[in-house]
Amino acid sequence: MENFQKYKVLLTENNNFRKLFAARLITLGGDWLLTVPLLGIIYELTENPFITSLVLVVQSAPLFMLGSFGGYLADRFDRKKIIAISEFLSGLTVLLILYAVTTESVVFILFSFGLLSVAGSPYMPTSDAALPNVVKKENLAEANVIFFSSWGVMAGLGAGLGGYLTTVISRNMLFAIDSLSFVLSALIVFSINKNLSEKSENKKEEDISYKEGLKYAASKKEIFSLIITKATFSISASGLLSLFTVLSYDIYKTGDFGTGLMFAARGIGALIGPIAIRYFFGSSDGKLLNTIGITIMAWGLFYFFIPFSMSLYLTVLLLILGHSGGGSQWAFSTYGLQVLTPDRLRGRIAGIDYSLYFLMNTISTLMIGYLATVYGVLFVFKLFPVLGFIFGFVWYLSTRNIWKSLDKS
Repeated sequence: MENFQKYKVLLTENNNFRKLFAARLITLGGDWLLTVPLLGIIYELTENPFITSLVLVVQSAPLFMLGSFGGYLADRFDRKKIIAISEFLSGLTVLLILYAVTTESVVFILFSFGLLSVAGSPYMPTSDAALPNVVKKENLAEANVIFFSSWGVMAGLGAGLGGYLTTVISRNMLFAIDSLSFVLSALIVFSINKNLSEKSENKKEEDISYKEGLKYAASKKEIFSLIITKATFSISASGLLSLFTVLSYDIYKTGDFGTGLMFAARGIGALIGPIAIRYFFGSSDGKLLNTIGITIMAWGLFYFFIPFSMSLYLTVLLLILGHSGGGSQWAFSTYGLQVLTPDRLRGRIAGIDYSLYFLMNTISTLMIGYLATVYGVLFVFKLFPVLGFIFGFVWYLSTRNIWKSLDKS
């Protein structure tokens, strides 16, 4: 019950955390509100799984190239201003996407969606780096569960709502609402009345080098292990997401509704997984971080059964269970980086983490999209969960002594 009391304190008594959390909900919801309709639009225009997968490629590729730079900005400048400006620019970019959709030009649509990732590239590393500065250390694990479960909530709600609303209102209206949501998020962040960096007033006087973050990550085995977690797991997982649309349109015959429901299931799993893992295995940081490999294996196990399911709703259940594991590895690998990295380096480490993740995300989406075009969507849903399970097993065996020593120190 102590864990649940901490959740209550964060959500009812910490005003700055609530604002940072609310802004994140709006931002992530806005991203997913766009993604499902865009996947449907591109598939309708091309009927090609590989080209459809490019929606997620252009979403991730700019974040690979600019994520580390965004982390550098988080350590160099006022984190509050960086987040707010990024959100405002994202709102403007959504209007460009709206116009691109009216042209029915696949290239223009993909280009404009890529610009949204460029505008938002500083957001995630800066937001991650800021979180420990608005909560106490003893509440940081619970704050991460809430913070990264927000991804699950909004991936579920945003994707599900996006899929549903396309059947109720026009896509143009949906995009206009999404643009306003980013502006609202920027205003909420500006209203936070606390510095989001330690000694932020002295940051311009510090010698902040991008290479310092790389050297720190390479010299600390625990940091290095956590940084490669999202990236390596992403090779198996990320490319399968764009194929939700193909499953929905070609296997289940449910269109945007089915796509939204599958993304919603992904989000629900990412919400409940971290809460459960924190409750049952959160007695120490070492024990918590030791679950990461196990949760990756759980993702692989449940995903493996998806190609054998001929029911949308059975697939939804498997996705919830699978992403309970996937969401947990994301939340607690990030938590580990936060508690093990000093504030002055936290932005750069988060930026490196996201850059590697989005690099592997891009490669995975291109590779799996191509293989699905050649061998079929069901083939890749059989192969890559097995690879993910193997990675989780190897990561667990190779890092468990690190986390045991962490509890002893």
